[in-house]
Amino acid sequence: MAFIGDKDNVYDAILPATKYYPELTLAEFQSLFHFLSNETKESLLQQIKVARITTHRELLTSMSPFESLDALSQAQFDDIDTGVTLYKQAVFSLAANFVIGNQISSDTTKEASERQEALTQKAEHCLVQYRRAIDLLINAHETYRIEVV
Repeated sequence: MAFIGDKDNVYDAILPATKYYPELTLAEFQSLFHFLSNETKESLLQQIKVARITTHRELLTSMSPFESLDALSQAQFDDIDTGVTLYKQAVFSLAANFVIGNQISSDTTKEASERQEALTQKAEHCLVQYRRAIDLLINAHETYRIEVV
């Protein structure tokens, strides 16, 4: 196993920009998330694709009045960087949750119980990051407080 963000082999895959959203790079995901995983390039790319689809579905209604994420960001936050930042936070956090979930499902030995607890907490934290980013993109402010208990 190696740290995703510390691998000597930085993955060069790109999910291209869409009508509304910017491109996403696997290398950027690798640089942001440093948890243990033995995921392949293809596996990570698949998780990011699914996370992006989920995020797009959540934002569908909010995006319809706008020409792009930049336009939504300009209207909501008076700049274009905030929208891109929150969008990437949402997609990458959800993808990280998926990757951690895969790791949890493969760590089923008795010796792995403490590690599983740590991974579970990390997965929950990633879901909170995802939910906060979506909430901010949709409402321009946090509408509820998220706590992991």
